[in-house]
Amino acid sequence: MTFGHLRRREALILAGGALGAAAAHGPAAAQERRLTAVMPGPFIPDGARAILERMIEARVDNLPYVSPTDTAAKLMAPGGTARYDLMYATTGFIQAPVLRERAGQELARPLDLARIPNAAKISPLFESEITRRGDRTFMLPVVWGYDSVIFNRDRIPEDDPVTQSWGVLFDDRYAGRVALRDDPYQSICLTALHLGITSPETMSQADLNRVTQFLISKKRNFRTIWGSFAEAVNLMSSREVDAIFGWIPMRAALQRQGMNATNNWPREGLLVFTHSAFIPRDSRNWELAHAAINAALSDEFGTQLGRETQYPVTNGNVAATFSQADQQRLGYDVEQRGIPLHRYTFPPAMDRWIEAWGRFRAA
Repeated sequence: MTFGHLRRREALILAGGALGAAAAHGPAAAQERRLTAVMPGPFIPDGARAILERMIEARVDNLPYVSPTDTAAKLMAPGGTARYDLMYATTGFIQAPVLRERAGQELARPLDLARIPNAAKISPLFESEITRRGDRTFMLPVVWGYDSVIFNRDRIPEDDPVTQSWGVLFDDRYAGRVALRDDPYQSICLTALHLGITSPETMSQADLNRVTQFLISKKRNFRTIWGSFAEAVNLMSSREVDAIFGWIPMRAALQRQGMNATNNWPREGLLVFTHSAFIPRDSRNWELAHAAINAALSDEFGTQLGRETQYPVTNGNVAATFSQADQQRLGYDVEQRGIPLHRYTFPPAMDRWIEAWGRFRAA
């Protein structure tokens, strides 16, 4: 795999957004047996957290996770490689910021795989998601999944062709009843796919302008632009909206509340990802971070995570703990559904994407 490098302007845009928040946090002291992490909250729900903390005999202080863009910014900010002990981020997005241009410049510590024996359980399906440079491994995929449209089947017909498309978010019939995420990368990516741009991350400036103008033309359709997991779930559960761009655990949370919610399977391309764990280069708790990665790849943790959030894991043993019907319901069969799978990767022109999103937000 070839990794594009971050240009100076792009790096400044990313790093600038994290300076204020990152400066407020210091690393946990090793003697306190505390691990300072940055990972999506749904990856460490209460039951799975209890298993992880028991296995590593330490407390996990999970700092707020906003997006892959924000995680890259935290890592690249001054002192970022020492401030956090463990980080998770979307593999294809974070690889370039972590590896940088040349060997020796990496912002992550090479992993000692002897300390992570459960890495052997990673399914061969995710071998290509292991991030290496030469003979050194820097990141291991732990969780995988997909992002799509979460909708209320009682309000939006599942068998309408537009429902199985990103177009359900833009259809004028649902104006005022849908919500998009406040994230330039994911929102621009899904819009580009909807417009027939099959490789959004490398699209031309002309195509980016076309995507931006389309978003602006449809802005009145969006009830709001959500910014957090809780906000998105509340928009649906309160019936303020009937469909959102959303994540797997949002579907699970709404179903637990009794809503007839499900996800769609966009025919233009399903957004799929792995989230990889890595240890920032100057982590002072690197031994404990290795133990946490090993625990996250265990059968016990992976099974509990799936039961609580419906997120699948890269540990190949875990899928077998679910029935065939549940594997279909949870999306373990995405490769057999006959729709394109679009893997998240870092756009070389991320600075222009951020600027384009700003134009949309200001319109």
